[in-house]
Amino acid sequence: MMIKALGASSCLLLLASFFLSACSSTDEDFFYQDEPRVRLVGENIWAAGTDSVMFSFVAFGSDVVEKAIMVDAQIMGEVADHDRVVNLAIDQSLSTAEAAMYECPSTVTIPAREAKGTFSVVLKRVAALQTKTARLYIKVAESADFKPGVNEENHIVMIWNDILSRPNNWDTLQPYFGEYSNTKYRFMLVNSGGISEFSTDTMSWAQLMSLKIRFQNALNEYNAAHPGNPLTDENGNLVTFE
Repeated sequence: MMIKALGASSCLLLLASFFLSACSSTDEDFFYQDEPRVRLVGENIWAAGTDSVMFSFVAFGSDVVEKAIMVDAQIMGEVADHDRVVNLAIDQSLSTAEAAMYECPSTVTIPAREAKGTFSVVLKRVAALQTKTARLYIKVAESADFKPGVNEENHIVMIWNDILSRPNNWDTLQPYFGEYSNTKYRFMLVNSGGISEFSTDTMSWAQLMSLKIRFQNALNEYNAAHPGNPLTDENGNLVTFE
């Protein structure tokens, strides 16, 4: 026989070589040595690991007129011993947001010896958002220091609105909170103490009744602060929790 059995050390070398070759193409997607690149990553609370940030002003009081969303520009390569600049651009063909609806920087600096730089995109609360959703497509543009990263992460999309809609489960909530209206529902969200969803499936009778009392008290305070002008809904009816 011309074929001899391989020793244990030779087998290990062959296996290591196999796994390195199998993983090399995947690693190149996320790490560059010859051409430094950048990917954009949104806050997990809003982006949840995707390329889109979803946000609604619905649960916030009327005094909240803007929201700053933080975004990381993360390098795909080695850190450097000097500051480097990432260029940002808005892709208008993939955006619906008007200029008055947001603030976004055109550059972000990644400090020396750091793997990322952070910038904020300010989403504005304008009246138009009560009837339509805004979309803003932010992408990495090539700079002297960086090229865009992989297609899936060389951009981030901001999607936000201020739209209220009748919850599908309102019929089960009506015995606690009465007839539905957008004004009432917004009032509930603003005064719920951070609760953004009401459900008889996940909340006990005691919890729902406690919320009803909270809303009644908040409504009494509102009406007392606006004598002669109690809270009315979009249909001209007084808001009550009877």
